[in-house]
Amino acid sequence: MAYFVKEVGSSINNQVIREGGAALVKANTLSFSKALIEEGDDERVELNKKFKRAYEKVPLITAIIDVHADQVVQEFYFEGPNKEKIDKFSDKINLMRFFHRVTKSMLIYGNAFIEIVKKGADIEELKVLDTVWMKVYRNKTGDLKGYGQIINNEEMVLWGTTGDPNQDAKFKKRIASTDNLAHFRYNVLGSEAYGRSILKPILSSLQQKLDMENDLKSVIFKYVSPLIWAKCGNDQFPANQTVIDTIANTLKDLSSKSEISTTHLVELGVLEFNGKGMDIKTPIEHIEQQIITGGQVPPVLLGRSSDGKGDKQAEVQLRNFGRRVKAIQREIKYEFEDNIILKTDLGSKEDHLIWEKAEEREWEIDVDIIRGLVTDGVLTPQKANDLLPPKYRETLPEIELDPLNQNSTGSNGIQKPRVSQKKNNKVKDNPNDPTKTTKNPKTNGKRVKKSDRELKV
Repeated sequence: MAYFVKEVGSSINNQVIREGGAALVKANTLSFSKALIEEGDDERVELNKKFKRAYEKVPLITAIIDVHADQVVQEFYFEGPNKEKIDKFSDKINLMRFFHRVTKSMLIYGNAFIEIVKKGADIEELKVLDTVWMKVYRNKTGDLKGYGQIINNEEMVLWGTTGDPNQDAKFKKRIASTDNLAHFRYNVLGSEAYGRSILKPILSSLQQKLDMENDLKSVIFKYVSPLIWAKCGNDQFPANQTVIDTIANTLKDLSSKSEISTTHLVELGVLEFNGKGMDIKTPIEHIEQQIITGGQVPPVLLGRSSDGKGDKQAEVQLRNFGRRVKAIQREIKYEFEDNIILKTDLGSKEDHLIWEKAEEREWEIDVDIIRGLVTDGVLTPQKANDLLPPKYRETLPEIELDPLNQNSTGSNGIQKPRVSQKKNNKVKDNPNDPTKTTKNPKTNGKRVKKSDRELKV
């Protein structure tokens, strides 16, 4: 529970007052029921803080986000007329690390704000900003006006405008254009200004899990620790109330390492506790399953077993997760091409980011398909070479093409048959060659060429 409610200082009218720099800053404690309605600026900031604390403090959430990021950010390359220019930019900026940080921010908050730091016309850095404090300004029709960085109600930097000149003047630093800031969004519905965090649907379940774990110590002490029963006195020597109270006070401070001495009139015993206990495993497992379902990561990737259902179910889960990884890669691809490549004039619409396969198995399947298409004559080796990632490509001689039918031609100018039209050597020398016949009874079953058949007039 302490992961989501950080109370520092005094409390006035159920509003927690926190110390934030030189001034006191109000931070309302947000109940999870408010998460079901559209949040305003204050509620969005509080939700972002909860998302961040959940990732930092809850191991299950940390695993969900990290597994996503590690699977999504794979090797990549660029295709297009400005490939060399973008490759140099990638090496300079270290795009692999950049994509990893952006992916985590998009999953945790639903958004990632990138400041494009330039020195002249060159990009020096892609700076990932803290999403908690970022705000988007739009007009009523949804057109972008600007971005603002507001930390603890203090206006820091403004890109563009808020739409109100008086509000603009409150920012310490103002940048006229929004071209120096890129906004990556994840899971956007309609024309919303912000993306949606992967953690938002599971906040309620996460709070229940933390509440249960917070009370687990008391539950274990009450329902798991054995109860000691002390019998004082007997029929011949009944115990008075003073003796009973003395023994009771002694047992209150009794632990597993304590030793107690009694007379023969006091008998100690342990009561059965299983009958009065409660099953805490089932509700905790139910809550964790809700979190895993919302996190959309297969349990096997989180170090959990498949509940005895075998490897087949785990295989299906991994395949489905592979499709999810591709979907997130597409989101990052489109955002990067629109917000970085086109926005900064690094390239054109013909330049694209290409992700390599996340799994070796997928790569092997694709290579087998390409090899099979070349063997069957559907693809030329040159075309297959172009389909491979750049690090596997080789320089192959070009095929001479007939301008009329685009098929390969020999040195004498005569058209060669397509690969698919050629006789396969295995069929050509085979005694079961369908181009030969055995209908002539004089051959004794031996196949001969059809051209040798006798024509009857």
